[in-house]
Amino acid sequence: MKKTMILASGLQSGGTTLVSSCFLKHPDLDGVLDMASDRIEVNLSRVSTSLTWVKMTTVAFSWQEVAEVYAIEGFEVYPLLIVRNPFDAWASLKNKWYGLNSTTAEDPPLFLRFRRFLHDWQFFMQKGYPIIQFESFISNPEQALKRACKSLPIEFHSGMLEKDTDLSGIAYVTESNASFVDSLDKGISNQIATRARSIDETEYAWILENMHELLAYYQYENSHNVVLASPNQGLAPQPFDSRRYLGFGPRASDRKVSRQLSSLIVTCQRALTAGKPLYIYGACELGEYLHGVLHSENIPVTGFVDSYSDIGRKFCGLEVSQFDSSRHCDSVFIVASFHHATTIRELLNLHMPDDAIFTF
Repeated sequence: MKKTMILASGLQSGGTTLVSSCFLKHPDLDGVLDMASDRIEVNLSRVSTSLTWVKMTTVAFSWQEVAEVYAIEGFEVYPLLIVRNPFDAWASLKNKWYGLNSTTAEDPPLFLRFRRFLHDWQFFMQKGYPIIQFESFISNPEQALKRACKSLPIEFHSGMLEKDTDLSGIAYVTESNASFVDSLDKGISNQIATRARSIDETEYAWILENMHELLAYYQYENSHNVVLASPNQGLAPQPFDSRRYLGFGPRASDRKVSRQLSSLIVTCQRALTAGKPLYIYGACELGEYLHGVLHSENIPVTGFVDSYSDIGRKFCGLEVSQFDSSRHCDSVFIVASFHHATTIRELLNLHMPDDAIFTF
């Protein structure tokens, strides 16, 4: 007997997580709230329902590519696409830490992601496949869900509109957008539909020229300020900058660290207010990125501590030292290591309180 799947997709920052959370409240559905952007999840053994739900976003793969893989895996794949005003999606995504406008297969340029999505949308329109327009969903979620369900192998269930979302009850939660996840227990609200931001003139021109068919169909317009392009913004992709290690990649389902960034900032700001020195334990690529994150938040780092690096050298312009219980006893530490985090935490726990240690 062939397995059945609903495969939903859309742009990053396109409202897909909120729509997905509604479907995963349906008693006949379980599966993946957010599939990692750089891999196709084929191990779905934790799904106990007869009908599997998988939500992806258009980053490294298009919907058509992922659907073909699942078909080969033995699934009968039912399609669903979520569409949001591309001006709003772009303006939101470019300001998110995971909106890596880069040059790698895992983090392709933003314009390539949007072009892949456009091709999926054109394919869905040609085939007459179900599409949920995010703005209509926000205005009338029940109507939007009922309309979509008519083309899917499930009937609308009132539980899909329940306020609370129990993430622990979902088989796979990997790369959830933190801002949307934080909003899931607040129900569906206009507050997450749009937020005024700026886009630069190159981004505006590209969307206007390349997505004109979609813009015209939904009568989408730009509501954001259009500004001059800056050297580190805009359409041109930037070199790989290591942020992928904070939540993407083959171990994303184990780490989920993207949701910890806001907690990290709060922890460090409290340390700063209390006058405690802040150290990063791990003079490595992840440590370098965390240092950059804190610098962008105007949070000074006193230095790096490392057990394996050359002690006394400079890293990010700061001294690298070994842990010294007498010197560091009144400090706060960020553990910047995925492989040695447990060992480092055990060492620190011998000499300092638990709330002085932040571990990814």
